[in-house]
Amino acid sequence: MGMDVYGKNPTAEVGQYFRNSVWGWHPLADYLTAAHPALTAGCTYWHSNDGDGLDDAGALALADALDADLANGTVALYEAERSVYLAALPMEECWLCSGTGVRTDEIGVQNGLDKPRDPVTGRGGCNACSGTGQTEPSARHYPFEVANVAEFARFARHSGGFEIW
Repeated sequence: MGMDVYGKNPTAEVGQYFRNSVWGWHPLADYLTAAHPALTAGCTYWHSNDGDGLDDAGALALADALDADLANGTVALYEAERSVYLAALPMEECWLCSGTGVRTDEIGVQNGLDKPRDPVTGRGGCNACSGTGQTEPSARHYPFEVANVAEFARFARHSGGFEIW
């Protein structure tokens, strides 16, 4: 699933369409709304694809602010600090085996995942956590990249306003 953002009245090809997977969109939307709450207030539903968005003036103002953030290093600093934060997060209990390392549900039993993982063959054990009982924190699946902000800023500048679908 992804977030498809359409320009309302694009002035250039780059302003017609912007797409992110949900993994990339949510951190981008978090940055936009945290860094520029006054400029993003015209859009209530940044995290859903129900057609909310900004008008032309709002999109231009946001693009100007993002370009300034990119130029002065704010976005790069945010990316670096977020990376440090994510790296420091502790492992999570596996959601599939509840931290046991083996799957005792019907599918697990049918596929031999209900026995501890064999270190020689690699067989057995929970397929979500490789039998360790722990998985990476889910927040690490949501990347934030300077390049994504730059691409969105270019889109917003030329979108004529946009809608998130």
